[in-house]
Amino acid sequence: MSNNVLLEIKGLQKSFPGIKVLDDINIDFKKGNVHAVIGENGAGKSTLMNILFGYLQAEGGKLFWNGKDVKIHSPIEAQKMGISMIHQENSLIPFLSVMDNIYLGHYPRKAGFIKKQELQKKVEGLLKELDISDIEPSTIVEKLSVAQKQLIEIVKALSINPKLIMMDEPTAALTTKETSTLMGIINKLRDNDVSIIYVSHRLEEVFEISDEISVLRDGLLVVTKDTEDITINEAVAFMVGRDLGDQMQKMQSSHDIGVNGEEILRVENFNLSGKFEDINFDVKKGEILGFGGLVGAGRTELMEAIFGFMPQESGKVFIKGKEVKIKSPLVAVKQGIAMVPEERKVKGVFGDLDVADNINIVSLKKFTKAALINKKKEVEAAEKYIELLNIMTTSRKKLIYKLSGGNQQKTILARWLQTEPEILILDEPTHGIDVGAKAEIYKIIKELSDKGLAILLISSELPELLMLSDRIVVMQNGKINGIIDADEFSQKNIMMYATGQKKANQI
Repeated sequence: MSNNVLLEIKGLQKSFPGIKVLDDINIDFKKGNVHAVIGENGAGKSTLMNILFGYLQAEGGKLFWNGKDVKIHSPIEAQKMGISMIHQENSLIPFLSVMDNIYLGHYPRKAGFIKKQELQKKVEGLLKELDISDIEPSTIVEKLSVAQKQLIEIVKALSINPKLIMMDEPTAALTTKETSTLMGIINKLRDNDVSIIYVSHRLEEVFEISDEISVLRDGLLVVTKDTEDITINEAVAFMVGRDLGDQMQKMQSSHDIGVNGEEILRVENFNLSGKFEDINFDVKKGEILGFGGLVGAGRTELMEAIFGFMPQESGKVFIKGKEVKIKSPLVAVKQGIAMVPEERKVKGVFGDLDVADNINIVSLKKFTKAALINKKKEVEAAEKYIELLNIMTTSRKKLIYKLSGGNQQKTILARWLQTEPEILILDEPTHGIDVGAKAEIYKIIKELSDKGLAILLISSELPELLMLSDRIVVMQNGKINGIIDADEFSQKNIMMYATGQKKANQI
């Protein structure tokens, strides 16, 4: 083994009942290197990370740390070795402060007492290093946005001065600006000889930041290459075992139904103090209206107000020209509106229920007569949507938490499609989903719009917005800063509006 290798994985094996999730994995992670590990959901990436961080134990193979054979029995052992992990799912304790979450388990102490001033100073330094100016160390974590919580996960990982940081989808909840800040931090860490294992479905990021790439598929290591020796298209082909290029190219050809159709929804002078103000837009039958902007722009809050999660203070909503008062999600559903939320695990999935129950839970009245549920109709409805959306499950009775992220998302989408909406709100619909599942979700979205469904699409992934949308509304600080038509689509125009400037082709 080379002196430049920090961690060597040799012949790693791991199985769950009936499934081999890792089979004879051999990878070297070098010092001061950014090594990306990519693959579809279910490829074994998270299992590999969990073994290296001590959450899981391998059944075969060896780990060598600086040339020494080691066993990592727990996250505490991993941290003592100098391994840190940024989790894909938020692992923060909501009722504790930012600084307590960051230093929990390794507080600066003197005579057994926590040194509060030193703790605050350390956290302020880490926040400054990451250019995070809108979070105070004393803030309670449950008050933070999804993106802010993700930034705190990153700060927490840096707090132990690690030699190796594993990043599992670190930018899934971040905007372009925050992602750029993270890339700068990664470059600094690499310059300081810190090793990074980078797991992400965002292949543009992977190719921008990594030195090496390993591709996993179905628990097998398909290939490891220097990043400069592989293209994105080749990487995708290795990941999925098929070429998605033609399908993705078809997605980019816009359809003509959208902007010329009948107006379905109009929002006028919509306001909610501290969230958004003076919002005006309309969406037509069959149109995909994209919503871009940085975190904190107010996009999610706006959609939640339209769906009745929170009341707007003033303004009007019109559906097919008729003013409606939406005071709750139940009223929204009755008015033909459905919403797939951003935080799938928190607001979307009923983890203790099976796939069928997750699909049917909003529409039980359809199958109920005289307080009795018609089980046959309920089963038929679930199986119809499992087939329609190609939800990959061995049974409709399988617990939803056992499905991949993409199939969980399709299950939630099926739930709302069963309400037969005319307006569908999608908030970050491909958050944390692999490239193959993304292509399937994109296909479903396009097909729904082609059938006349009006779709409001929030996405922080600019290529996704540009590929799917007919028009794009760009918000900044709770206001609409611009609406971009298809003939002026560009990432630069979106970012110009998102940062409070005029679009790129204006003087």
